[in-house]
Amino acid sequence: MASDQLDIRLRHDSGLLRTWAHRGTSDTLVLSFSGIGNVDQDCPPPEFIRSATCGGIHNVLFLADPQRSWLNAPGLIALMQEEIESFRQTCGVTRTVAMGHSMGGFSALVAPSFTKVQQVLAFAPQLSVHPEVVPDDHRWANWRARIDAFAIRSAADHLNGETAYCVIHGRHGREAPQRDRFPRPKNLRHYVMPRTNHNVPQRLKALGCLPEITSLAIEGRARKLLLLMKARTQATLLAAGPTQST
Repeated sequence: MASDQLDIRLRHDSGLLRTWAHRGTSDTLVLSFSGIGNVDQDCPPPEFIRSATCGGIHNVLFLADPQRSWLNAPGLIALMQEEIESFRQTCGVTRTVAMGHSMGGFSALVAPSFTKVQQVLAFAPQLSVHPEVVPDDHRWANWRARIDAFAIRSAADHLNGETAYCVIHGRHGREAPQRDRFPRPKNLRHYVMPRTNHNVPQRLKALGCLPEITSLAIEGRARKLLLLMKARTQATLLAAGPTQST
């Protein structure tokens, strides 16, 4: 499948997982997890094609969960592990980054618990869709009602002390049930954007800084990311870990 003149090819296609791959030239593998997509789609499409590949430079594995299970479909994580490791060996990369929006952001946050990831970028991710963990968030109720058993109750249970996490939420009150429950470890930088709801990537794109924000996060350039977020989006940093110089 070609998109934006980049070579994006279907790699795996089943009812449990669909993946597409792009071979780049860098030493970085980006795992781009899809959100729920549109309700009339049998499977969410690849997301952040231009940003994740950095215009074609990075190797990218796009991963979609057709069942919209927030990684809870039986066998899904094991299949993702297999796909990621296989593609990683093909590319010969030295570092891995995970990213995504909404359900994709949730998956990116959990990914370091089942595969080696140095950096995570999560746009408006859910902390959880379990009704006991986040009882006051009724969004996505039709999808989460289809989850028979929650192997993953909360992304917070799967954060580690080694991966660098970057989370960006909107300030709108509808985001509060997820945003305000996020833990604040030193290795998680949590930004809140004013005048923004769940549409964080769309707002960043409208502001003309989505590619740069994504690139800085992928490269782990924390100080420049902080300055750009403050200058272009007027975002507030809720929790700042150690900032590396760039």
